[in-house]
Amino acid sequence: MIFVDYLGSADRLAQVREVVKREVAASLRVPAQQVAVRRVVTEDGGDEIELWIELSTDEQLYRLGRQLAQRISAGLRPEGSGPNVWVMYRVVPLSHAFLNGDPRGRGTASLE
Repeated sequence: MIFVDYLGSADRLAQVREVVKREVAASLRVPAQQVAVRRVVTEDGGDEIELWIELSTDEQLYRLGRQLAQRISAGLRPEGSGPNVWVMYRVVPLSHAFLNGDPRGRGTASLE
């Protein structure tokens, strides 16, 4: 799973979810259903879109960060107009991620 936190208006959630799922899935080469876009409620009141995308390596950020941010921004701001779109990243190594208590790290071969 790739988690994306969206901080912004509930009115834009459907559009944000559609664009972000499509672009993150394409960039990271995963099925769109592997991208979870979650809205975080804030008391900001501003019109901006803020996105926090979790990646598992600094290399992903280096290779894909700028291009992914540009693709998401273009999808949410057709013709360059609309709210400002902030795209930020968190790097959470797979060794720090657990699913039901089991590590999600790569390279943990098992004989089971």
